[in-house]
Parts: sequence; C-alpha cells; structure tokens
Amino acid sequence: MNRLKNSPIFQFLLRLDGLLCDAWNRSLPGRWLTCQDATRSVFTPARMLAPRVRGLLGGALGWFPMPGFPVEALFAAAALVLAPILPTMAVLALVCLCMGFSLLRLASDRDAALSPSPLNVHIALYAVVIFWSTATSVNLRGSLLSGMLTMAFVLFFYGVTSSGLERHLDKVLWLLLAAGVGVSLYGFYQACFPERYSDVWTDTDLFSAIAFRVYSTLANPNVLGEYLLLMIPIACSMLFSADSRKERILCLLAAGIMGVCLILTYSRGCYLGLLFAAAVFLVLLDRRFLFLGILAVALCPLYLPDSVIDRFASIGNMADSSTSYRVRIWLGSLAMLKDFGFSGVGFGTNAFNTIYPTYAMHGVYTVHAHNLFLQILCDSGIVGLLVFLGLLVSFYRMMLTAIRHELDGRARIMQIGGVSAVSGFLVQSLTDYTFYNYRVMLLFFGMLGLGVLFTRMGIQEDAA
Repeated sequence: MNRLKNSPIFQFLLRLDGLLCDAWNRSLPGRWLTCQDATRSVFTPARMLAPRVRGLLGGALGWFPMPGFPVEALFAAAALVLAPILPTMAVLALVCLCMGFSLLRLASDRDAALSPSPLNVHIALYAVVIFWSTATSVNLRGSLLSGMLTMAFVLFFYGVTSSGLERHLDKVLWLLLAAGVGVSLYGFYQACFPERYSDVWTDTDLFSAIAFRVYSTLANPNVLGEYLLLMIPIACSMLFSADSRKERILCLLAAGIMGVCLILTYSRGCYLGLLFAAAVFLVLLDRRFLFLGILAVALCPLYLPDSVIDRFASIGNMADSSTSYRVRIWLGSLAMLKDFGFSGVGFGTNAFNTIYPTYAMHGVYTVHAHNLFLQILCDSGIVGLLVFLGLLVSFYRMMLTAIRHELDGRARIMQIGGVSAVSGFLVQSLTDYTFYNYRVMLLFFGMLGLGVLFTRMGIQEDAA
C-alpha cells in the first residue's frame, strides 16, 4: 500500500485531485451550491418564496410514513433497490423524481445545501466530460440519448448523498439484500429450466460441461455478475457487523445465495473480481486473514466444480473464442486511439461504432471496447480518463482515510465493504465495459454515494 501511495502516478493524481477541489471551492458555482455566501446564492430568490412553494407542494417534501424520511430519499432508495428489476426508463423516472425533489428542497429551504463530500467536484467534472464528449461526438444523434442517460445516472450520486438517505440507511441496505436475493433466485430458476431460454453465452466446443449461464433479470451473465459484485460485499459487511444471531443468519444466507448465483454466471472476470474483493475485504478487516486467503485459493481445486476450474484455467487461452475476441477488440481499439486518443470519438457505442470498423482487427466487430477504461478513453479522450481516474483516487483516499481513523466498529466494516465492492467491480471492468448496462452503471455511482454515507455512520478520530 505504501509503495502505491509513493508512486509518481498516484502522487500526480493526488495532486491533481487537490488542485481541482481547491479550484471548485473558490469558484462561484462552488460557493453557491455550498451556500458559503448565502446572500448571493443562486437559490436566494426561490428561498424567498419558500412558504408558497411548500404550500403548493402540499407538504410533499416531508411526506412519508417513516418520520424523517424525505420523499427524495424514498425515490433514491427505490432507484437503488429496483434498478436490477425495472426497465432502464422506469429507473430513470425514479432518478429524475429524486433529483427533482432534491432541487426543490434546495430551492425552498434556506439551510439546505449539497452534502459536503470530497467526490462532489469529481462527479461534476465527470458529468461535464460526458456532456462535452456527447456534444462533440462524430455521431451526435447517436450519442445524445446515451449521453443524457449517463449524465443523469452519474449525477444520481448527489441524490444518494444529499437526500437524507442516511437516516434510514439500515432499512435501505436490507432492501438491497432482498433485491439481490430475489434476482439470484430467478437465476436459480433459469439454471433449473435452461430449456426455456435460448441464450447459452459460452463457447460450447471448449466448455462442453457448461450448458447454460444464468443472467436473471439483466439479460447478460457478465452484467448479472457485475451487479452481484456490488451486492455481495455489502451482505458480508452486514454479516460481520450484525447485532443479533438472526441478522447474521439472514446475511449469511443472502451472501451465500448471491455467491452461488455469481458462480452460475460462469463469468471469469467476475470470479477474479470476487476473489479480489474478498482479499481487499479480509486484509482491511485484519491483515492476518491474508494467509487464510492464500490457503483458500491454493485449495480451490479440492472444493470447486470442474466446470468452474476449467473457466479459470482458460484465462489467457486464445483458443477460447471469448478471449481471442476480446484481445482483437483491444488491439483494434488501440489502433483507433492512435488517431483519436486525445479527444475521443464521442460518447456512447453509436459513436464508437461509427469509427471502430475502420480499425477492426481481422474483421472482429463489436459495440464497445470490452474494457471500461479503454472505452472511456475512446469516448472522451485522455481528459475523460484522467477525470475518471481522479474520481477513483478521491474515493479511495476518502474511504481509506475513514477506515484508518474510524472509532466505530460497525461503521468501519461497512466502509470496508464499500471499498471491496468498488474494487471487485473495477477488476471486472478490465475485461468488460461495465457501464454498458445503464442500470449497473447507476448502481456503481450509487455505491460511491453509499460509501460517502458509510463514512458518516460512526465517529472518527482527528486525522491530524
């Protein structure tokens, strides 16, 4: 960890993070949104009409059966919990309602402001990058819808952190587990009746033992695996921090059900992501778990099914059509970046496919680069990639600082779970474009927001 922190790349990104945050705090929008100068705030005219606004809304801003649970928090929770189940546009409606009510509260409440977070400026900058790459796309019409959807789901981070969701965070986490279990049980149903589904999603010549890969409500086994990578560490965190035996049993069952469902996706990238997430979780929890993890990995052949072992062993095997397909896509994308690496081709798969076929290797065509970081570079160039990396550095800096100085044991475990979930997801992102599914992308930025809420759960000692 110390070697990583002392590396030139990490220090450069850390310095860039500090410069951007300082510039934002001194800027007029930054002062407006954080109400550092309330007399000149952009919301001052609306706040003068606060009583009238509240009257027109009929008290809707504070309505919900649970006291202290604002309506914008209700929509934020609904978007997080129902994202893997509802269609994308229905989730977008929930996000818009959450953001709309949040803006109304900012406009009508003199004391309201964006909740302070080190990630605020980075999220705003990434939204600006998406807007710019959409506006300058080589295929503007094709980029418009995906760009606007992505901007809305990225900005949902503010809905999670500033809607008052932390007041009922425990209830939201239990609902997230319930949704994860429901999605997984539907995956089990698919595994029991594969003849009712036509998609196999695997190279049957190389993996004859794998007859079917489950995908549940997310239409693709890799996407289902990405969703479970975000949920399983949260279930494990709740397991380790549970107060009663009943809660521990429920969390253990939820983690086990989702873990088995992830195995049935047969997604090698997700397998690696889950192993990495588990390693991060255990090492941050107690360094002595490192040796136990090494032993567990060494004994894998004794307890894992042959079909899973075969999938692991095939990593890097160019005879596998999936592996060779990805490698050729990466080579074609890198060839395209020689001409478009600085500015990118524009946001979204439509812009990517306008240019990529010219550079495709051996006639291998695709809708995206099958690597999140490579796709961001193709979409918005080096600036977009640096902004996204700065966002990740800021997240890890915030979370690791909180973990180091946290005095509350339960809060510390939840913070470890948030770091583990994001880490496992990013490992899978090396082999797939994990933002291709908008609902999973929403959950990723929602997880960043939940990470911010986890840092507020306990009491931290003075970092100085």
